[in-house]
Amino acid sequence: MRGRLQSAYDSRGKATASLWYVYSAKASADVCLHGDTHYYHYLLVESDPTISSVEYNYASKARGIAGDPIGDAVSVRIETREKAVVWRCVCSEPSKELSTLVENTQTLIERKAYRSLPDRIEVVTAEEVIANPIRIQNWNRLMPYLAQAQALPLQEYGNDVAALLHTRSTVTLIDVVALARESNHVALHVAALVRGVQLGRYESDLNEQPLSDRSTFWSAK
Repeated sequence: MRGRLQSAYDSRGKATASLWYVYSAKASADVCLHGDTHYYHYLLVESDPTISSVEYNYASKARGIAGDPIGDAVSVRIETREKAVVWRCVCSEPSKELSTLVENTQTLIERKAYRSLPDRIEVVTAEEVIANPIRIQNWNRLMPYLAQAQALPLQEYGNDVAALLHTRSTVTLIDVVALARESNHVALHVAALVRGVQLGRYESDLNEQPLSDRSTFWSAK
C-alpha cells in the first residue's frame, strides 16, 4: 500500500488535485484516483448495477492499443453485464480536441480497425458525474463497508439478506442490521446487502433518498 501511494504522489508532481486511495469491489483491488471528479465517478461506477467490472487508471493500456493522444484521455475500461467493453474518458469538461479524438476513435471501432478496441468510447464530464448528489453521498458512505469486508467471505451474510428479501416485498436497512447475531456482524450484513445492490440482485431508493435506517431495498425483477 505504501509503495502504491508513494508512486501516486510522485506521479502527481506539483498538482494540487486530491488523491484518493480506495477499494473497488468491481475491480477487486485498491486503486489510487487523482482528483475529486475521478473519485465521484468511481462512486457512480461502483453503484451502477449494469457494470460488472472495471479497470481504473487505464490510460497506459489504452495507449498500447490506440496510441497517443487518445490513450492518455481514457480513464477507465468498463465491462457491462451484457459483455460490452467501454472506454470512458472522465474530464472536467470536454475540449474540442477531445471530442474530435473520441469521434475518430469511434470510427475506428465501427470499422473494426484493431481487434483490441472496445465496443464503444464515451466521455463523462464533471457535471454529469455530480448530477445526482444524493447517489454520490450515499455511496460515499457505503463503500467503506465493502472495503472493510474485502478479505472476508460474505456468503453466509448474503444468504441471510437473501432469505429476508425472499419473505418480504421490501426491507429497510434497519431490518438488515437486525439480522446480525453479534454486534461485529452488523457491518458484514450491510456489506452483503450493498454487494447485492452492486450486482443488480437488489434495487433500492439510494438514488432518491439520503441513506438512513429507513433506506428501502427490494429484490430486482
